[in-house]
Amino acid sequence: MRNLFAESVEKTAKKNKDVFLLTGDLGFSVLDDFKKKFPNNFLNVGVAEQNMIGIAAGLSILGKKVFTYSIANFATSRCHEQIRNDICYHNLDVTIVAVGGGLPYGNLGYTHHGMEDIAITRVLPNMTVFVPADRYELTFCYEKLIKTKSPKYLRLARGGEPNIHLKKIKTKRNYIEIFKPKKINIISSGTILIEVKKAYELLDDKNIGLISMPIINDVVKEEIKTILIKSDLIFTFEEHSPNGGVGSFIKEIGSELAKPPRVISFGINIETIHKVGSQDFLRKANKIDSNSIYKKISKYLKK
Repeated sequence: MRNLFAESVEKTAKKNKDVFLLTGDLGFSVLDDFKKKFPNNFLNVGVAEQNMIGIAAGLSILGKKVFTYSIANFATSRCHEQIRNDICYHNLDVTIVAVGGGLPYGNLGYTHHGMEDIAITRVLPNMTVFVPADRYELTFCYEKLIKTKSPKYLRLARGGEPNIHLKKIKTKRNYIEIFKPKKINIISSGTILIEVKKAYELLDDKNIGLISMPIINDVVKEEIKTILIKSDLIFTFEEHSPNGGVGSFIKEIGSELAKPPRVISFGINIETIHKVGSQDFLRKANKIDSNSIYKKISKYLKK
């Protein structure tokens, strides 16, 4: 997905001379083409993410459409104060792009595990969070974020993720129906959707809705509310802590209803933070691989 992101920004920059891209000393193979084609619209600020956000804010005030690029934890946790005060407070047109959302940098340990980034960005004023599951969802998200002039957080994985959708996504909604909503529904966000979809295909009972939620903001909140009103049971899955992430978001929406559905959330467990290994290994360790997801859903359906 990160290559598609770079290609998309290049296309935008060809049409809009105000596009500016900042990187925190990474993404060289991904961003090299942009740097060569638009050298005056590109800056490597070094390993100085707080400074990068300050520069982004200044450029945005001058009328630039700014993208910053770093690894999830460094793009959000390290410079959270600057994002909050410099960008969100002033409602600036800056897109914070993060690679490594979730566990794709699992071999590098907890410092590189993106577990809390959705939680700490979605609560900020004026912020919209985008969490695509594959290239088609990235295109879906990019087409929306490029028209948005307020703060945005785009959470990507690492690259090489399989496509889940088979063609361009065409919907006016901010969520995507993989299988139409029913009384029991599964809501997933991000690249974990591939594991969720595999688990869904193993289920004997297919009378279950499957929804991908790549956008988190107040608009989708109202849309999702219409699903919850008609639901009895919701499962949420994410490659993120369920505390503060999509699971919490769905529960918050449900709390506004007179008769909310039961919501059961799964994600990265705090007990596994000392484990190091590949993304597949860590998904299994956190029981968010397809087989574990299948067992979790089946267990509750039998009750």
